[in-house]
Amino acid sequence: MKTVYFTDRSGVEQHALQSLLAFEEKETIGRIAVFPDIHYCAERAIPVGVAFHTTDVFYPLVTGKDMGCGVAYLRLPQQDVLRPFDKARHYRALEREVHTMTDEGLGGGNHFLSLEASADYFYLIVHTGSRNLGVYMYQENLRLLQQHNPGQEWLPLALATPEYRREYARVLAYAASRRQEFLQKTYAFLQRNGYVRAGAPVYADSCHNLLEFTSEGVIHRKGSTQLTADHEVVIPLSMSRGSLIVKPNCWHPALAQALWSCAHGAGRRYSRTDTLKYWHSLKRADKEAYRQRFPELLQRQGEFDSSILQEFDFAYKDATALLETQPHLVRCDETEPIVTVKFTGV
Repeated sequence: MKTVYFTDRSGVEQHALQSLLAFEEKETIGRIAVFPDIHYCAERAIPVGVAFHTTDVFYPLVTGKDMGCGVAYLRLPQQDVLRPFDKARHYRALEREVHTMTDEGLGGGNHFLSLEASADYFYLIVHTGSRNLGVYMYQENLRLLQQHNPGQEWLPLALATPEYRREYARVLAYAASRRQEFLQKTYAFLQRNGYVRAGAPVYADSCHNLLEFTSEGVIHRKGSTQLTADHEVVIPLSMSRGSLIVKPNCWHPALAQALWSCAHGAGRRYSRTDTLKYWHSLKRADKEAYRQRFPELLQRQGEFDSSILQEFDFAYKDATALLETQPHLVRCDETEPIVTVKFTGV
C-alpha cells in the first residue's frame, strides 16, 4: 500500500484528503505516511502532517520557508526546582527577555517557548526554526527549479550535490542552534531569579520540517517529526494541555511504514477562524475559567488576543488517540503547561 494512515482516514478534513489523493497519483512519489495532525496547506500540494519517500527526485519546496523547524527541550529533575514560577512577578520579564534572546525571534503562528512540568521533571520547551536562513534556502531551491525544471515541483536527485547537501545541512544546524540558544538563555534566566539550581539538564532536539537525504532516496517530512533510535522527541498538544514526550519503538514494524516519523502535534480540531467562533459560543463561566488560569496572557482590556485563543485546547484534537494510532511510539512522559511565551518575532 502506497499510503499508510496513522490516523482515522474518515476524520481527515476534505481539502487535506483531496490534495493528498492528488499527490498519491504522482509517479515520482513512493511511500506516504499520514499522521493524526494532518491538515490542509494552501501553499503546496501536499498537506501538513505527512512524510513521503522518493528515490530518483526530490521536492525542494515542500517544507516551505521554515525548513529545520522543530521542538527542543531542557529537562531538569523536580528536585532542582527551588520554587514555583511566579507569573505575576516574572512573566513579563521572561517575555521581554525572550524578545532579546536572538536577533530573529521565535516567529509567529504556533511557535512558542514554554515552561512545563510532569510529576518527575521540569521542562523548558521551545518550538522555532531557521527563520531568515530558511528563506534564503527556499529562494535557492526556487531558483534551481526555475533553472532546471520550470513549471514542476521536483528536481532530479543528481542536483542534490554534496555542496547542496552541505548547505542544506547548514540551515538545519542553524535552526537547531537557535533552539538550543533559547533554552540555555531561559535556563540562565530561571537561575538568576532563583527558580532552579545549577545542574546538568538533559537536552533533546527534534526536527519536523526537513528533507533527509539517505542512501535509499529522500524522506520528505512536512510537519512530521523525525525519529532516531532511542531519542526522545516532543509532541506539543496545545498551549493549555502541555506536551507528550515520546521515543520510537525500534522493534515495531510500523516504524518503517511511518518512515521513521511521527506526528508533530495533536492536530487542529478547528480552523483558526472556527476556533474564534467556538470561543464566542462558550458560556461566560467557561471563558472566565480560562482567564483565571492564564491571567498573564490577558490584554489590558481583560481579553485574550485572537492569536492566543487559536492555540487553546479546544482548538486541537483529543490527544488520547495519538499513541493508539501510532503504535511505533513509546510514551516517556506527559507535561502540564506552567507558562508560555509566543509571538516574539517578525
